[in-house]
Amino acid sequence: MVPPLSVISTLPSISLADLDSTWSLTRRYDTKFMLERSVVDEFLTATSASLAALEIDGARAFTYRTTYFDTPDLLFYRDHAQRRSRRVKVRTRLYVESRRARLEVKAKLGNGQTHKVLFEDCPELGQRQIPQVDDAISEIYPTARYSEVAGELVHSAVTTFERSTIINRDGAERITIDSSLVLESNAKRFQLLPELVLVEVKSPHHISETVRRLRKLGIHPTSFSKYCAAIEASRDVRPRVHRDASLARKLRAMT
Repeated sequence: MVPPLSVISTLPSISLADLDSTWSLTRRYDTKFMLERSVVDEFLTATSASLAALEIDGARAFTYRTTYFDTPDLLFYRDHAQRRSRRVKVRTRLYVESRRARLEVKAKLGNGQTHKVLFEDCPELGQRQIPQVDDAISEIYPTARYSEVAGELVHSAVTTFERSTIINRDGAERITIDSSLVLESNAKRFQLLPELVLVEVKSPHHISETVRRLRKLGIHPTSFSKYCAAIEASRDVRPRVHRDASLARKLRAMT
């Protein structure tokens, strides 16, 4: 079995500056697929003519460490599990190799799009950021449900993974491939099985070119959420986003 990164290494490269210049969407559709490495390898090989991979200082895979915040009673998690079409996540993201960090408010809109508000060079949710986060959320969702929620937020989970980023030069798509996923929550740690990777297609179109190609191959999207998986693997919560048996087949506990 050949890891997908071996195929990514053969793609033309694109710099971070060029990637940013071709991608400025704050609203987009995100479609996820949970695949075996061999399937990703085959798919990338078949479509490589239109792809380019992000490369920084000779590297094409980068470590991300994401810290999620939620209320003590897990309001954000419950909104996801209850399938609310309009919901929020608050998190910080550390790009480990570059030591860059930012605070993010990620919202799911009622039409299925994802909207992000970013606070660059911000590694933590502190007192100074609380009113900024509240303002960002209230602009997206002017509802009492999230009114001044930022002041209640506490650390709820941490995820760490390796990410490679690809663009489709024939369409407005960014494709991320996440591997070596580790979930930490409630003093417990779990690891995604090493043969699995999470592929996410980000596009202004609800059904993008890559999503259409994967569907034609009989590969269907997944509702897998890193944050919700961390909560569900470490706590007895109901309702749940993932079926117990399905999640158990994807994760293993770490000592």
